[in-house]
Amino acid sequence: MIKTSIAVTRVVNSCVLLELDGHAVLTDPWFTERWWLRRGEPLGLRIGDLPPLSAIVVTNPATNHWDLRGLRGLPAKETTPLYVPTPGMARRARRLGFLRAEHLGWGRIRDIAPGVSMLVVPSGRTLVWPNNAYAFEAAGGRVFFGGEIAEVGPVEEYRAGRPPVDLAVLPVNGLRPLFGPRLVMGPEQAVAGASALGARVLVPVHDAHGHDPLSRFFRTGGTASDAARLAGPGLLVADLPTGERWEPSC
Repeated sequence: MIKTSIAVTRVVNSCVLLELDGHAVLTDPWFTERWWLRRGEPLGLRIGDLPPLSAIVVTNPATNHWDLRGLRGLPAKETTPLYVPTPGMARRARRLGFLRAEHLGWGRIRDIAPGVSMLVVPSGRTLVWPNNAYAFEAAGGRVFFGGEIAEVGPVEEYRAGRPPVDLAVLPVNGLRPLFGPRLVMGPEQAVAGASALGARVLVPVHDAHGHDPLSRFFRTGGTASDAARLAGPGLLVADLPTGERWEPSC
């Protein structure tokens, strides 16, 4: 049964504010658009709307997951832990004032707040760059976040020998270049991944895709609504509008 000490606010794309036993974690920050990269949906929260953060976690170096320019205005960047998948990203963040920026490779564990731990989970690569997923555990429950995960296999490997998670946050739009492999899960993979995790709730992310110059070179393959239609009776798909804070019911 899911405890109400978990809360989720979807900001945009795979940027999500997670609350775990009262400790806030921001995923895949994206607050500033570029002329060549648009959101395709409203921005749910601005930097000034964020509560004090116990951590910021980043899955990959793509601009819509790693908006370092947008994070410049974070009030407490000197003291906020920022976890990234490559050493170069950590160096750039420290130069911008994130003194606690740290490169975390697959399999690393951190205690990000009293009673809240985090495991870095392998989630494949985009070109040569590793993608991190993150599994959080607190007294109130377990949350799996994969902002740029494409296949179900890494999820199944994570779950082997581990207890089920309460809530899975997974991409659903199946984004892929016009010529090349899928970069993130589509609705079928997201539902299968949530089921493999033993989750009772799937929160879809990486759903919208703006119309911009970059979008001419990519195509999508599904939506959160498609995931909801595919889910069985044991899986709730919470298709959240941006900016709305949501707590799973007990």
